[in-house]
Amino acid sequence: MFSFRRWLFCVALALAPRMAAQPALTTIQDILYTADGNRFNGLMTITWQSFEAGDTSNIAAQVTRLTISNGNLYVQLVPTTTANTPATYSVQYNSSGHTQFSEVWVVFPSVTPLRVRDVRLSPGAVSTSGPAAQTASVQMSDVQGLEAALNVRPVQGAGFAASRTAVINVSGAVDGAVGNLTDCMHVDGTSGACGTGSVGSTVFVDAENPGGTLDGVNTAFTLANPPNPSTSLTLYRNGLRLSQNVDYTIATSSITFLANAVPRPTDILLADYRLTTLPAVVFVDAETPGGTIDGVNNSYTLVQAPNPASSLDVFRNGMRMAVGADYTLTGNAITFIAVVPQIGDVLLCSYRIAQ
Repeated sequence: MFSFRRWLFCVALALAPRMAAQPALTTIQDILYTADGNRFNGLMTITWQSFEAGDTSNIAAQVTRLTISNGNLYVQLVPTTTANTPATYSVQYNSSGHTQFSEVWVVFPSVTPLRVRDVRLSPGAVSTSGPAAQTASVQMSDVQGLEAALNVRPVQGAGFAASRTAVINVSGAVDGAVGNLTDCMHVDGTSGACGTGSVGSTVFVDAENPGGTLDGVNTAFTLANPPNPSTSLTLYRNGLRLSQNVDYTIATSSITFLANAVPRPTDILLADYRLTTLPAVVFVDAETPGGTIDGVNNSYTLVQAPNPASSLDVFRNGMRMAVGADYTLTGNAITFIAVVPQIGDVLLCSYRIAQ
């Protein structure tokens, strides 16, 4: 008798560690319904990969299937939020032979039963493991490739503003465009007034009639805008180009005709000019080419070579000359071939030096 008791005691001592090693379980208990309000009837399949529980118990990978009758769900599972290795439960609902939907569960330790809403992982959410999993944050380095992907994305700059055109600043950050809401945006990130005939950030005004009285006496006329630069103004009187500082002067938007060129009542005045210029495009306006005007010399030189060559306009006493018929151009050299400029003639050239 004594020996039998002693044997039972030894067996109890041998089994005690195994019984103590059983991991704690959390109960998930709920009533499941279908979308039409009826109780769910079907099969629930719960799948998980092997993981180490918070008490170092090794949980083997397994699949368990539960029959849900009249909506009643009852299952006990090892908590995953305190697991020493990442772990979740994949749950699949089947009814009438078809998979209805799937979801992921993250189970935390609890002495009271949990409902499905307590363990369901929201789409896009991240699950973490470890003793402090419920309050832990995911480090950027924990997500493979995340830091590299974020580094190539533009960041919000100091000038960012809602309801504004996005502008990439010199640091690669996204700023909001500065300017009036009615302005037009330029490719360099600047803004300015919109106007007809605009190309890129250069706004042209064509064939404008200057304001003022044509009576043979009045010398003061006004443009709608100040030309920028002032040398971009081309002023025509009855189709003949007039010369700045010879026939008129310009100050901001005010034109003043000199005594020898006062417009008469029947004259027609037309003005072409620019409002602003894109830095990459350079205009040369009303340049007097170098060379002696003596009735003999036919060779004249520009400060720079026109680019493209076809952008060159040559005016002699206000009349536009024709390339190939009146002159030729080689680099920045002009050679007159029809009529050599005479003493007293006025030569003016306009061209671009950047395409």
